[in-house]
Amino acid sequence: MKHLLWVVGLIALAPGLWFLNLFLKSAEDQNTHYLAYAGICFLIALVCFAVFFFKRFRDEGQQDISITKF
Repeated sequence: MKHLLWVVGLIALAPGLWFLNLFLKSAEDQNTHYLAYAGICFLIALVCFAVFFFKRFRDEGQQDISITKF
């Protein structure tokens, strides 16, 4: 599950960067929906990475606590 979140986060970054590139190359006040698409992709990637790291550090914290209980 954790690796799936990592992969989905990386995959979401690719279209986010592509849409951001399209927005930056487009003329002013045209194609502003590219910025919205890029923001949505970056938000999805951010959420995936946040959940991944939360689960990872929580598991490591539980492991450290179980070692020091003795």
